[in-house]
Amino acid sequence: MDATGTLPGGGDFKNIRELKQLLLKDERQIARNLAKQLLVFATGAPIRFGDRPDLEQILDRASASRYAVRTVIEEVVQSSLFLNK
Repeated sequence: MDATGTLPGGGDFKNIRELKQLLLKDERQIARNLAKQLLVFATGAPIRFGDRPDLEQILDRASASRYAVRTVIEEVVQSSLFLNK
């Protein structure tokens, strides 16, 4: 099995450990994408430019847990974006 590759934004990796290290550099971006996808799925509405401050608040609160998936989900469900859309 060939475990080498290149990420779309750049960054080559030779094995899963190197891939994990590359992904951990962008933890907040990965969490942002997860939160956006959860909000779109849960509300059925796209995330708009005006929603960005609320999205950043979700990420700020989830940063203490290093963006654990459970925490991101909890913050999304408690957010005004989720409750008011």
